[in-house]
Order: sequence, then structure tokens, then C-alpha cells
Amino acid sequence: MNFRCECGHRIHDNTDNLPYKGYFIADQDQDDLMDEIDAAIEESGPSPQDKEEAAMRIRSLTTRLFKSAYQCSKCGNLFMDLGPAGLEMFRGVDPVNKNLLQSALGEQWRGHLYGEWKDTIPEWQTSHGTLYNETNVSDPAVESSGGGQYGDWGALERDYYELFHELKDRDVIRYSQLKKNGTVLHSWSLPK
Repeated sequence: MNFRCECGHRIHDNTDNLPYKGYFIADQDQDDLMDEIDAAIEESGPSPQDKEEAAMRIRSLTTRLFKSAYQCSKCGNLFMDLGPAGLEMFRGVDPVNKNLLQSALGEQWRGHLYGEWKDTIPEWQTSHGTLYNETNVSDPAVESSGGGQYGDWGALERDYYELFHELKDRDVIRYSQLKKNGTVLHSWSLPK
């Protein structure tokens, strides 16, 4: 999904864990979902295959029952994807809360951090380095670098490690990775 809000801001749905995307379920459908979850817990067989089949039934049902929603991060307009009927837009009242679809955990949601550097960049790319802070914690260093775009490897590496340690200390990160020219220089995951 890729569309423009009436304010001109482009809304992309090209990755996971977007802070401006969420899902709605109708109250009429909630009992069906809860019943399927109960059945998966109480009635699935003992084998790993039985458990996998029960999990897949739940995933299939959520795909059918949930409607995607998007919020414009510029103006706060809310869009609901109604499938074949298209998008329905809703306007908020001033002041507009632009974080309606963020995790209920707010800044405590555990997100991801990615840094990538390429000495030779493709013609469609505008900078050698990018830093993606996919947590709900804003970082002034990333914002001051032009929203995560870098022309200097040293600055990208410094900002990545500073932000990684800050997010890890705050316990708001589940995965982090730094790559240079396709080689992973640093990778960290939250222990299971």
C-alpha cells in the first residue's frame, strides 16, 4: 500500500512495525477470534504439527477479521483500508494526536535499529548511509543528520552505537544491526 494523504504527505506500507499503521477488529468479530485462540490452546494436539496448524488457523482468521488503518504523520488524518471498497479517511480535531496507532506500550515498545553504509551507492539512493530508528523513542542526533541520511561513515557509526547503547539501556530494543558494504559489523538480539 502506498498512497498520498490530502495534505500531500506520502504514506508507505512497505515494512513491518510501522508506528503509523494499526489494525481494527469489529466488536462483532472479537468473540470469533477469542474462541479460535481458546481452541488453539485447549484443543490442539500434542505434536509440533498440531500446534503449528492451530497457530495458522489463528493467523488466517486475523487476516480476515482485522482491517488495516494508517495515520498521516504530518497532519494526523486517519485512513481505514476497507479492502475492495478502498480507503476511508477520517479527520481528527485540533490538537490532533498523531500517535494513535503506536503501540499501547508507547516509548517502552521494543523496536529495531538498523544502520547501513555503502561506499558505492545505486543511482536511486541519495546518500551513502542510513540509520533507521524503528522504536518509539525519538533521537535528536538522527533527526539532525537529515532524518537518518549520512555522507560520513564515522558519523553514522558513532550515532549507531550511541543510539544502540541508549536504547538497550532503556530496554526498548529487540534487534539491532549495522552493515558496511553488505558486511554485518554488529548484530544484537534481545535474548529469548
